[in-house]
Amino acid sequence: MSLAVSLTPQNDPGLLGLLNNTGTVCSSLYEETGNLSHLETAVLYAEQAVSATPKNDPDLTKRLHNLGLRLLRRYERIGNLEDLDSAISMVEQAVSVLPEGHYERPSYLNSLGGLLLNRYDRTGNRGNLEAAILHTAQAVFNTPNDHPDISIWKNSLGDRLFRRYQRTEDMDDLESALLNTTQAISNTPESNPHLATCLNSLGNMLSSQYEETRNMDVLKAAISSMRKAVQITPKGHSNRARLLSNLGLFLFRQYEKTNDKDIFNDALRTAKSAVVETPKNHPDLAKYLSNLGDVLFCSYEQTGKIEDRDSALSLFEESTKCPTAIPVVRVQAARRAIRILLTLPMWERACELAQDAVKLLPSVCDRSLDRQDQQHAVLQTAGLASDACSLFVRTGRVSQALQQVEFGRGLILGYLIDNRSDASALKKDHPVLADEFERLRLLASQPIDDVIEPRARDHFINGRTEAHRQLEDCLDRIRRHHGHERFLLEPTLDELLQCATEGPIIVVNVTSISSDAIIVSSSGCKAINLPEITSSQDSVLANAFGMSSSKDGYREKHVRDIKSEREVTTKYSVGFLSWLWKVCVKPIFTELDIAPSAEPPRMWWIGTGVASSFPFHAAGLYSDESREDTLSLTIPSYTPTIKSLVYARSCAARNSDKHAEASVLVVAMPETPGQKSLSGVIEESKAIQKALGDASKVEYLEKPSAKEVMDRMRQSDIVHFACHGSSDSANPSDSHLLLQTTTLEGPSLDKLTVQAISEKRSLEKARIAYLSACSTAEVKDGQFADEALHIVSAFQVAGFGHVIGSLWSADDETCIQVAKLFYEYLAQDGRRNATNRVIAEALRYATQEVRTGRDPILWAPYIHSGA
Repeated sequence: MSLAVSLTPQNDPGLLGLLNNTGTVCSSLYEETGNLSHLETAVLYAEQAVSATPKNDPDLTKRLHNLGLRLLRRYERIGNLEDLDSAISMVEQAVSVLPEGHYERPSYLNSLGGLLLNRYDRTGNRGNLEAAILHTAQAVFNTPNDHPDISIWKNSLGDRLFRRYQRTEDMDDLESALLNTTQAISNTPESNPHLATCLNSLGNMLSSQYEETRNMDVLKAAISSMRKAVQITPKGHSNRARLLSNLGLFLFRQYEKTNDKDIFNDALRTAKSAVVETPKNHPDLAKYLSNLGDVLFCSYEQTGKIEDRDSALSLFEESTKCPTAIPVVRVQAARRAIRILLTLPMWERACELAQDAVKLLPSVCDRSLDRQDQQHAVLQTAGLASDACSLFVRTGRVSQALQQVEFGRGLILGYLIDNRSDASALKKDHPVLADEFERLRLLASQPIDDVIEPRARDHFINGRTEAHRQLEDCLDRIRRHHGHERFLLEPTLDELLQCATEGPIIVVNVTSISSDAIIVSSSGCKAINLPEITSSQDSVLANAFGMSSSKDGYREKHVRDIKSEREVTTKYSVGFLSWLWKVCVKPIFTELDIAPSAEPPRMWWIGTGVASSFPFHAAGLYSDESREDTLSLTIPSYTPTIKSLVYARSCAARNSDKHAEASVLVVAMPETPGQKSLSGVIEESKAIQKALGDASKVEYLEKPSAKEVMDRMRQSDIVHFACHGSSDSANPSDSHLLLQTTTLEGPSLDKLTVQAISEKRSLEKARIAYLSACSTAEVKDGQFADEALHIVSAFQVAGFGHVIGSLWSADDETCIQVAKLFYEYLAQDGRRNATNRVIAEALRYATQEVRTGRDPILWAPYIHSGA
């Protein structure tokens, strides 16, 4: 047929049909043999057919659809994202042309759903998954039950609902997925080639149901379904390796439960077959290599056979080097390999793998994703950067250790900062390019409205994705200009060191590999080992000082008065702060030769992992005989990352008080719907007014809505919140300050969330945010610790160079006193245009004043974060 195509004149009316039919034949040959050359020919002929078809030809939609499917197959085989995007574009065009009720529309909708599911797999963008479900549900809804392809659409819907279950763990989705797929199988004849796909879907669903129920009969049913799918799929078929890998995984799970050696051998043999039958450049090869590696490493743990361990290590390393694989699969394979290398030990090799994996993190958590998708992405790689840091410290490469932990932590925070970073220098040198950058940056960072109509949401996501691509191209062009080569790139080592000119930056990195402090100064960085801190102490430390855990996230309904908790926590607090001083802070101070001084040095703290919640500022010996503590010797501050410190300083410099009179917004919530009243809030507000006197113009908002506050913040140098606060463990971006809105039914709770604050723009005057509320600098879920997404960091992103927050619940009475002393210090003569140092000093002064004779539980939660 290829010869017939080549011999047919271009103006022959039969050429278009010949191109289309020849492409279909080549596509079928590829499905049967897996030979890539057949697929390339199919794509070529499909492209020629589309380009030669007039726009008004009724067959154009069919040819667009065919081309989309061919490009999808090539994407699945090679992994080129451009093929997938082009495929989506082709099928979207076809769907847009077909009217409602057209007999081919369900087929095209189902195909579009499959394409979007593939893009979800690659990018993690949940919007693509929801659109895939929507389009496929429409295909099912618009297809009669006696239609020959209804089983295909139903299985597709089941598969896409199952994928949402894997993301959300909503059992309703799993049940709906099983219902649709079992109906599809019951209506699919044994001779139908689509049956294997249905059986594969059913096997995956049953396997997940087994994970929920631990019912062995369910796992056996999954194995039976998958085994049948393998049996009816001929060797050489493009989908056979995937079926084999799934079967091997299910058998391995059965072995873990039964310890039956015959089942293990079957699992090993099947997993090996999946690898053997997969072409070397196939995107899924990395996954199959990792699955086989898991089986072999389990064998090593059971038998001690060194060759199994070495084979597993080799497979994991090979998986990390598959360039077309989904990035998160490569990262997970690297972590498996590192785990083995640590036991040998082979530190240098582990460092290389860790460094390569850290480089992949921005691909796992892409800046084009919305916030929820980014949070989901970082959960899959939590702790990797800290592990890499430990490895590099272990091998004596401290500078590289610092770069690893700086590059791989705070990804989401870094993207938010990039969306707001100052481009004035670029605008001065290249105004046209700067305007293009600002336009694209705004388009690419627009939040996705959850209530937007589904079809419009789909197009919005596509448009934002395209804006991100154009933005990356724009950044490439910017970086070609002299003086802008590192525009919005991560800081170099020299730039990181330069950040320590105002005082040392201490990174306390705690992992299962080691615990170390990296001391960053303007002259270089060095590490000291902290052997008495181990990550295995996590639960002990949480019990000792993590006074913010509760099942519903509302401890005592957010009361700032924590007297009810004091009996539980007092016995831990002084002992913990003493322990932290002895094993961590004092060795660092000794290394830095810090001694009592009339002008104590400034110091910034960064904790990773379990150390991210350590109160370094409050560490010390608090017996009557001793006064060794952090506050007495330094002016302590915190920063999530060095990059965020640079940003905070730029905001502080840009928004420094240029006038004698500062504008202060005080937000007070003495009563909050559904929460306990805060009796001290009114007194706190009056204390602030009295402390500032005529030095500032104070505006007072009582019981405002989130919108009112956001509107008023634009005109304020200082914002002070006296209210309840909540840290959300499952969704850090939903951590919030509790405000109030008015409805027809009366007052109701309103939330000023991390996401809303961090997306706020145009805060030209923002300088200090004082958050007199509970847990505003707390991240409850340890897996999110290295992202530092909390209320304090949100205000920093919004443009406040200085933020006062709390690590845990704050006592109502102490809140009043600390706030009063803080503002009194700022309002003293000569301090109206307070420097960065003076603002940090103000909190230190206030804390030192109130801590005398008080339990640290009361005075220690308050921290300064930023410049």
